[in-house]
Amino acid sequence: MAYVLIFLGGLAGSLHCVGMCGAFPLALAGTAPSRNLVRQLLYNTGRLNTLAFIGAVSGGLGAAFVAAGPVRELERILAVIAGGFMILVGLEVLGLVAQITTRGAALAQATVGRVLGSAMRSRSLAAPLALGVFNAFLPCQLIYAFAARAASTGSVTEGILTMLSFGLGTIPAMLSLGVAGYLARPAVRARLSTVSGILIIVFGAVTVLRGFDILPHAGHVH
Repeated sequence: MAYVLIFLGGLAGSLHCVGMCGAFPLALAGTAPSRNLVRQLLYNTGRLNTLAFIGAVSGGLGAAFVAAGPVRELERILAVIAGGFMILVGLEVLGLVAQITTRGAALAQATVGRVLGSAMRSRSLAAPLALGVFNAFLPCQLIYAFAARAASTGSVTEGILTMLSFGLGTIPAMLSLGVAGYLARPAVRARLSTVSGILIIVFGAVTVLRGFDILPHAGHVH
């Protein structure tokens, strides 16, 4: 059930991804429709692979942190820190706190966009795959939030599943943009961004409550 909710969080937040990274799938378009679809699928496959890697690293770091000392106490500390960070990101998405991470993301987008310009213009099928891989490494509020959730699981496997669930939720909007140039109206984007921020805060609050043993810890629920 948790992964379904994370998928929905990715789905709701996917238009945030369109706003931050939409230039990449749009730059890959411009070929015949069938070839463009292949390029867009490769681009999103690259994104998913990187997100799975981020989930594995986050879950592994969480596991290493927990293993470094008294397991239960460190599990609780990790959950509280990760949950608190998710709440902060959620408040930022809602515009209730200063946009700290957005500035860094915008700068990275502009810099990487110039560096990867040749890849976006290349007709090779390896180019969109590589672009997707590097794209997912760019700073992003949503990736920060769900990577924190992945770390709180203290498990490589659960970390991977967390980030894959999130990534799959972002694919419909990113694929639609690349294939059909679809971009939802600003009002719809604003509503979905609000839903995304609320879901991130809920995930964060649940994680904090697990840290205080008010709810069962993720690592003990099977």
